[in-house]
Amino acid sequence: MGVRELAGSIGLHPNSVREQLQVLIESGLVVSEVAPPSGRGRPGHRYLARPDADGDEAYQVLSRVLVDELGRSPDAGAVSASAGERWGRTLVRSAGAPVTTDEAIDRLIGILDDAGFEPAMTAETTTPIRLRRCPFEALARDHLTVVCGVHLGLMRGALRALGAPLDVLRLQPFVEAGVCLAHLEVVHQPQEAADAQPMT
Repeated sequence: MGVRELAGSIGLHPNSVREQLQVLIESGLVVSEVAPPSGRGRPGHRYLARPDADGDEAYQVLSRVLVDELGRSPDAGAVSASAGERWGRTLVRSAGAPVTTDEAIDRLIGILDDAGFEPAMTAETTTPIRLRRCPFEALARDHLTVVCGVHLGLMRGALRALGAPLDVLRLQPFVEAGVCLAHLEVVHQPQEAADAQPMT
């Protein structure tokens, strides 16, 4: 893909994309090639992931590059939460009819477990969900606003996709070694319905 295609697909300015592509090229994760000529002017460049790049290392570098870029935004928390919400919605395999509070908690616990957070919760609805492992802990400690924002959005997006009568009030990071708390609140109507209400 070219710079403008990449910029359009991820919602960043082309100059920011060029800067981050240079980091990826220098890290050996991306290669650049001259695009076939199309019309007047010099042909542009296309960028592609290096097929022989180590997968784990590649993802670590790419994650850090993207988190660094998001962290520069003056509203990094809101942008990260919005991205996380889109992610959370994709993790709800089939929403169906709105779910009860207990069903919503069960589904959310399952989603968080599948994502590697090792969640735990007591029977009381008002008790926070304990996230006993952060899959991105090393990155989160350097970029708390962005990474925790994504995780907060993930939970909110999943609950909204379920039409749950619950929302996540806040995410409290690292209250103990490796443990974060997701504080829930009961809403008066399913979140999808609340989102659909017209603004007054």
